[in-house]
Amino acid sequence: MNRQKLGLTLLGIGFLYVIIFASLAGLNLMHTLRTHSYEEVQNTIWAMDRPLFLLWAFSVPLGTLLGIIGAFVYTGIKKIYIGLTGFGFLCVVFAMTILFTRFYSPSLFGIGGSLILIFFFLIVWLWMRNYETLNNQEKIAAVFQLIGYLFFITASWFLCGEFGPLRLKAFEGRNPPSPIEIMVYLVLGWLFFFLSHYKSSKAPPKK
Repeated sequence: MNRQKLGLTLLGIGFLYVIIFASLAGLNLMHTLRTHSYEEVQNTIWAMDRPLFLLWAFSVPLGTLLGIIGAFVYTGIKKIYIGLTGFGFLCVVFAMTILFTRFYSPSLFGIGGSLILIFFFLIVWLWMRNYETLNNQEKIAAVFQLIGYLFFITASWFLCGEFGPLRLKAFEGRNPPSPIEIMVYLVLGWLFFFLSHYKSSKAPPKK
Protein backbone atom coordinates (compact mmCIF):
# COMPACT_ATOMS: atom_id res chain seq x y z
CA MET A 1 0.00 0.00 0.00
CA ASN A 2 1.53 3.31 -1.02
CA ARG A 3 1.68 6.37 1.17
CA GLN A 4 -1.40 8.12 -0.19
CA LYS A 5 -3.58 4.99 0.01
CA LEU A 6 -2.48 4.42 3.59
CA GLY A 7 -3.31 8.03 4.45
CA LEU A 8 -6.78 7.76 2.92
CA THR A 9 -7.34 4.45 4.73
CA LEU A 10 -6.46 5.98 8.11
CA LEU A 11 -8.69 8.96 7.37
CA GLY A 12 -11.57 6.62 6.47
CA ILE A 13 -11.09 4.49 9.59
CA GLY A 14 -11.09 7.61 11.77
CA PHE A 15 -14.24 8.91 10.07
CA LEU A 16 -16.09 5.59 10.46
CA TYR A 17 -15.03 5.28 14.11
CA VAL A 18 -16.43 8.73 14.89
CA ILE A 19 -19.66 8.18 12.94
CA ILE A 20 -20.33 4.73 14.45
CA PHE A 21 -19.54 5.53 18.08
CA ALA A 22 -19.87 9.30 18.55
CA SER A 23 -22.98 9.66 16.36
CA LEU A 24 -24.91 6.40 15.93
CA ALA A 25 -24.05 4.63 19.19
CA GLY A 26 -24.17 8.00 20.96
CA LEU A 27 -27.88 8.30 20.15
CA ASN A 28 -28.60 5.09 22.03
CA LEU A 29 -26.34 6.13 24.90
CA MET A 30 -28.06 9.51 25.27
CA HIS A 31 -31.48 7.82 25.29
CA THR A 32 -30.25 5.46 28.01
CA LEU A 33 -28.84 8.32 30.10
CA ARG A 34 -32.08 10.33 29.77
CA THR A 35 -34.36 7.45 30.80
CA HIS A 36 -32.31 5.55 33.41
CA SER A 37 -30.80 6.37 36.77
CA TYR A 38 -27.07 5.98 37.31
CA GLU A 39 -27.56 2.61 39.01
CA GLU A 40 -29.75 1.38 36.15
CA VAL A 41 -27.22 2.53 33.56
CA GLN A 42 -24.53 0.51 35.32
CA ASN A 43 -26.58 -2.64 34.60
CA THR A 44 -26.75 -1.95 30.85
CA ILE A 45 -24.18 -2.29 28.06
CA TRP A 46 -23.39 1.38 28.69
CA ALA A 47 -22.01 0.87 32.19
CA MET A 48 -19.40 3.59 32.60
CA ASP A 49 -16.60 1.18 33.50
CA ARG A 50 -17.09 -1.06 30.47
CA PRO A 51 -15.30 -0.97 27.09
CA LEU A 52 -18.31 0.19 25.06
CA PHE A 53 -18.68 3.40 27.08
CA LEU A 54 -14.93 4.05 26.85
CA LEU A 55 -15.03 3.51 23.08
CA TRP A 56 -17.72 6.19 22.93
CA ALA A 57 -16.01 8.54 25.40
CA PHE A 58 -12.76 8.62 23.42
CA SER A 59 -14.29 8.25 19.95
CA VAL A 60 -13.84 11.88 18.89
CA PRO A 61 -10.26 12.31 20.19
CA LEU A 62 -9.09 8.98 18.76
CA GLY A 63 -11.09 9.16 15.52
CA THR A 64 -9.99 12.68 14.69
CA LEU A 65 -6.39 11.82 15.63
CA LEU A 66 -6.50 8.96 13.11
CA GLY A 67 -7.81 11.44 10.53
CA ILE A 68 -4.98 13.89 11.24
CA ILE A 69 -2.36 11.13 11.10
CA GLY A 70 -3.91 9.99 7.81
CA ALA A 71 -3.53 13.52 6.45
CA PHE A 72 0.09 13.65 7.63
CA VAL A 73 0.87 10.29 6.01
CA TYR A 74 -0.88 11.31 2.77
CA THR A 75 1.17 14.48 2.44
CA GLY A 76 4.47 12.83 3.36
CA ILE A 77 5.24 14.69 6.59
CA LYS A 78 8.25 13.27 8.43
CA LYS A 79 7.46 10.28 10.63
CA ILE A 80 8.97 11.94 13.70
CA TYR A 81 6.32 14.69 13.53
CA ILE A 82 3.56 12.12 13.11
CA GLY A 83 4.79 10.15 16.12
CA LEU A 84 5.24 13.21 18.32
CA THR A 85 1.80 14.54 17.37
CA GLY A 86 0.04 11.24 18.11
CA PHE A 87 1.92 10.54 21.35
CA GLY A 88 1.71 14.10 22.64
CA PHE A 89 -1.98 14.48 21.84
CA LEU A 90 -2.90 11.19 23.55
CA CYS A 91 -0.83 12.10 26.61
CA VAL A 92 -2.64 15.44 26.92
CA VAL A 93 -6.11 13.91 26.46
CA PHE A 94 -5.59 11.10 28.97
CA ALA A 95 -3.84 13.37 31.47
CA MET A 96 -6.68 15.89 31.32
CA THR A 97 -9.25 13.09 31.66
CA ILE A 98 -7.58 11.44 34.63
CA LEU A 99 -6.10 14.37 36.51
CA PHE A 100 -8.24 17.42 35.87
CA THR A 101 -11.85 16.23 35.80
CA ARG A 102 -12.14 15.75 39.55
CA PHE A 103 -11.84 19.31 40.81
CA TYR A 104 -12.88 22.84 39.95
CA SER A 105 -10.42 25.73 40.03
CA PRO A 106 -11.73 29.24 39.24
CA SER A 107 -8.15 30.51 38.99
CA LEU A 108 -7.29 27.89 36.37
CA PHE A 109 -10.32 28.89 34.30
CA GLY A 110 -9.43 32.56 34.64
CA ILE A 111 -5.85 31.98 33.49
CA GLY A 112 -6.97 29.70 30.65
CA GLY A 113 -9.62 32.17 29.49
CA SER A 114 -7.12 35.03 29.53
CA LEU A 115 -4.64 32.99 27.47
CA ILE A 116 -7.36 32.16 24.92
CA LEU A 117 -8.15 35.87 24.53
CA ILE A 118 -4.47 36.75 24.14
CA PHE A 119 -3.99 34.04 21.51
CA PHE A 120 -7.09 35.27 19.67
CA PHE A 121 -5.88 38.86 19.40
CA LEU A 122 -2.39 37.70 18.41
CA ILE A 123 -3.99 35.67 15.61
CA VAL A 124 -5.94 38.75 14.48
CA TRP A 125 -2.76 40.83 14.53
CA LEU A 126 -0.86 38.26 12.43
CA TRP A 127 -3.88 37.99 10.11
CA MET A 128 -3.80 41.76 9.52
CA ARG A 129 -0.07 41.72 8.72
CA ASN A 130 -0.37 38.79 6.32
CA TYR A 131 -3.59 39.72 4.50
CA GLU A 132 -2.10 41.95 1.77
CA THR A 133 0.38 39.24 0.71
CA LEU A 134 -2.47 36.91 -0.37
CA ASN A 135 -4.11 36.57 -3.77
CA ASN A 136 -7.84 37.17 -4.23
CA GLN A 137 -8.95 33.57 -3.50
CA GLU A 138 -6.66 33.37 -0.49
CA LYS A 139 -8.03 36.68 0.83
CA ILE A 140 -11.60 35.32 0.73
CA ALA A 141 -10.38 32.16 2.49
CA ALA A 142 -8.63 34.28 5.12
CA VAL A 143 -11.82 36.28 5.78
CA PHE A 144 -13.81 33.07 6.24
CA GLN A 145 -11.12 31.77 8.58
CA LEU A 146 -11.23 34.87 10.76
CA ILE A 147 -15.04 34.70 10.96
CA GLY A 148 -14.65 31.08 12.08
CA TYR A 149 -12.31 32.20 14.86
CA LEU A 150 -14.88 34.79 15.90
CA PHE A 151 -17.54 32.11 16.38
CA PHE A 152 -15.10 29.85 18.24
CA ILE A 153 -14.07 32.60 20.68
CA THR A 154 -17.76 33.39 21.24
CA ALA A 155 -18.50 29.71 21.90
CA SER A 156 -15.62 29.60 24.39
CA TRP A 157 -17.01 32.61 26.25
CA PHE A 158 -20.53 31.22 26.51
CA LEU A 159 -19.20 27.81 27.57
CA CYS A 160 -17.84 29.53 30.68
CA GLY A 161 -21.14 31.33 31.15
CA GLU A 162 -23.17 28.12 30.88
CA PHE A 163 -21.10 25.78 33.06
CA GLY A 164 -19.25 28.09 35.44
CA PRO A 165 -22.40 29.04 37.41
CA LEU A 166 -23.00 25.36 38.22
CA ARG A 167 -20.11 25.69 40.69
CA LEU A 168 -21.06 29.08 42.12
CA LYS A 169 -23.04 29.60 45.32
CA ALA A 170 -25.18 32.37 43.82
CA PHE A 171 -26.66 29.89 41.32
CA GLU A 172 -27.23 26.94 43.68
CA GLY A 173 -30.51 25.13 43.06
CA ARG A 174 -30.99 26.47 39.54
CA ASN A 175 -31.49 24.02 36.70
CA PRO A 176 -28.49 23.65 34.40
CA PRO A 177 -28.93 25.65 31.19
CA SER A 178 -29.40 24.17 27.73
CA PRO A 179 -26.28 25.15 25.76
CA ILE A 180 -28.04 25.27 22.38
CA GLU A 181 -26.48 28.60 21.40
CA ILE A 182 -23.00 27.13 21.97
CA MET A 183 -23.72 24.37 19.46
CA VAL A 184 -24.87 27.02 16.95
CA TYR A 185 -21.64 29.01 17.42
CA LEU A 186 -19.53 25.86 17.03
CA VAL A 187 -21.37 24.70 13.90
CA LEU A 188 -20.99 28.16 12.33
CA GLY A 189 -17.31 28.24 13.29
CA TRP A 190 -16.66 24.90 11.61
CA LEU A 191 -18.74 25.97 8.60
CA PHE A 192 -16.61 29.05 8.01
CA PHE A 193 -13.42 27.02 8.50
CA PHE A 194 -14.69 24.59 5.85
CA LEU A 195 -15.45 27.51 3.51
CA SER A 196 -11.96 28.87 4.18
CA HIS A 197 -10.30 25.59 3.22
CA TYR A 198 -12.61 25.22 0.22
CA LYS A 199 -11.62 28.65 -1.07
CA SER A 200 -7.95 27.91 -0.41
CA SER A 201 -8.21 24.72 -2.47
CA LYS A 202 -9.49 26.79 -5.42
CA ALA A 203 -6.59 29.24 -5.30
CA PRO A 204 -4.14 28.94 -8.23
CA PRO A 205 -0.88 27.21 -7.31
CA LYS A 206 2.00 29.55 -6.58
CA LYS A 207 4.82 29.49 -9.10
